[in-house]
Amino acid sequence: MCADSLQTSSVSKGCFVFKAKKGKPLNPCDYMQPDENDTDATWFRCNTYEALWDKVGEEVEKLQSEVNVQIFTDLLQFIKNAHFGYSSDDAIPQQRPRRVIQEVPTAAFVAGVNVPDHSATFTSVTNLLKDQVTPHVASLLSRDCNNIRALMSNLVSQLMGTDDILSDDEEELNVKKIPATMPVLKAWYQDTVKKRKAHRQDSPPPKLPKKSPRSKRRRSSCLLNKSYNEHPPIVLLFEDLESFNPRVLQDFILMCSQYLVELPLVFIFGIATSVAAIHRILPQDVSSLLSIEKFQAQPSTVYLGQLISKVLLTPSHPFKLGHKVFQLLLDIFLFHDFSVINFVKGLQYSLMDHFFSNPLSLLCCNYGEGLNRVRTLNHEQLELFRQAVSFRTYVEDQPPDQQRALLLDDKHLKKTLQELLKKLFDYHKAFYPVMESLNILTGHLPHHPLGKQQRELYSMCLEGNIWDCQGYKEAFALLRLTARVELMTILTSCIERLSCSDNPLQEARFQLETFHARLQTLTDGCHEPVEEEPEEDTAQESSNKTERITLRSLQQKLMESVKKTRKPTRYESLVEEILEYLDSVFRKYLVCPQTLTLHEIFYYNSVADVRRHINASPRAAIQTALNNPFHYLQSEHPPADTEGILATMPDVCIAYKLHMECGRLINLYDWLQAFITVVTGNQEDDDSSLGNKKPDPQLQARFIRAVSELQFLGFIKATRKKTDHVSRLTWGGI
Repeated sequence: MCADSLQTSSVSKGCFVFKAKKGKPLNPCDYMQPDENDTDATWFRCNTYEALWDKVGEEVEKLQSEVNVQIFTDLLQFIKNAHFGYSSDDAIPQQRPRRVIQEVPTAAFVAGVNVPDHSATFTSVTNLLKDQVTPHVASLLSRDCNNIRALMSNLVSQLMGTDDILSDDEEELNVKKIPATMPVLKAWYQDTVKKRKAHRQDSPPPKLPKKSPRSKRRRSSCLLNKSYNEHPPIVLLFEDLESFNPRVLQDFILMCSQYLVELPLVFIFGIATSVAAIHRILPQDVSSLLSIEKFQAQPSTVYLGQLISKVLLTPSHPFKLGHKVFQLLLDIFLFHDFSVINFVKGLQYSLMDHFFSNPLSLLCCNYGEGLNRVRTLNHEQLELFRQAVSFRTYVEDQPPDQQRALLLDDKHLKKTLQELLKKLFDYHKAFYPVMESLNILTGHLPHHPLGKQQRELYSMCLEGNIWDCQGYKEAFALLRLTARVELMTILTSCIERLSCSDNPLQEARFQLETFHARLQTLTDGCHEPVEEEPEEDTAQESSNKTERITLRSLQQKLMESVKKTRKPTRYESLVEEILEYLDSVFRKYLVCPQTLTLHEIFYYNSVADVRRHINASPRAAIQTALNNPFHYLQSEHPPADTEGILATMPDVCIAYKLHMECGRLINLYDWLQAFITVVTGNQEDDDSSLGNKKPDPQLQARFIRAVSELQFLGFIKATRKKTDHVSRLTWGGI
């Protein structure tokens, strides 16, 4: 037996089948925190969550299709032109020159280091290819292609297992009985081309499809009716090229180059790092058989920036992330995986937990629907709003008569809630355009005191008032040194952004247009300082010229000249006026959301729950579960002594605690006897009686299962030193 198979072999092997019992269907509303037994409010929250997430999901899918639309278009055009003029007929090759060098057209698709997103990207590529170019597309993964036989079997099963090779009167094709070889693939392709030609000659002109269910037998005619080329190429997509076995890949490329005249093959190499990975895996004699063209996908940071801008930085989506939750998801993206899909999953969990655990989320919807829901709130639901931290702070700042009305009068509270809800929606309408204008102003500055991307500035605005941070002051100090032409360009961009917003910002837009016009009217002499009036003490200066100049008098004169400040130029005065006005706009509209009353309706701040579910620590959870199983079992009567080994513990916990008392090598028989002693509580038998008596088969099976679970978790492994021993893989007690 080889070493690899010995290391991966389990202590015990078995298959246990348990038939699932049919139960009642799960209702998401049953898992939500109830609003004082108000099922209608719970139902509204559940439906609101589903509606909001459907809207976010549609936006994410739209962005996913748009972010790489240009690179996908170029890739499809490359595949269409890869075998231009190809024909498998016998008469055509005499007119068409054969290839002297058998080079396989290859697209090196650099997808980036965001490996979790590659599956969605290549799925989009596959769908586009099948819709517009060819029905013959096979996606190959390294885990399914350990050797050349497995690779060919996977390739043939994907290509020949499609419905377009079946006619309406044929039975299903058993691909397993077909040998996975290139001649079989060649014969299948030629037969498919003949069927497509015959179908086009016999079939009438296509009609508009009717909205009726279709059977699987009709899929073949649908694919044959598509406007594919007469000889569509065979596209082989290697999603994770770096993980493929180099030897298997080399042999497969050599085989494909020999059949390139009979089969129009095209390769797509999915690469995470760079094109140099191809030359690192393939030697020169194999890579020379490929005609490689590079296609670079957009970085995942660009996709994330568009996602944040279209989903989080818009008032059309009422749900918002708090500062700590947003920063946590951003840190996981930037420092762990660069995966936008994982960021979306974190956003989905935050949205779900916000609606499922926060009763105030009943009003997290659009403005009109929120006003209608406020009118239907009962006394118990209004009490939940009164208990909100931000609302209590708001009540404390009101006069005594208003405090009494807010706490006791439900009608007055409903009216106040409608006013506060309107303020929150107006705040969101003005917040995002103004924040983007601030990013336009400061994003180009050296050292980027307020960040370069919108996500950095947005995180600062969520944390506190932006004008209180040191970067805000540094940014305005640098803006005073901006040239006139550059400042005019920046103001033009800000005006365009504010012109897309609603009425609250029209006054600011009009004022910026006025400043822009004043900058245009400045003449070339605007940078010259204003002439100072002549001083009256000229006689005193003339008398001082005759005096003797000493070191002390020279020092005093220099200090007086430093104190005298020159008057600013007209341009500097106008720049100072512009910056003062922009500062007032930022202080008015960029207030921290955490200071707003009832921000809990829209903002989710439970960062501990997100960290526990999204960025979990499996090792610590496993250690806790094995040491103290009652922590997760939530027993009503947990034992007082959880450090010892109790018979009521699960078998894997007993085996784990016993193995912690052993050394580097563990005798399985001694381990079994100790396990039986703990489980049965039989401590009266001596060693001789235990040695002569055979263990109970049920206890032995339970022990073997516990040991197998510990091996699966990585605490022990088989060893060659002693056949009846296992080796520990953890520290402590060695």
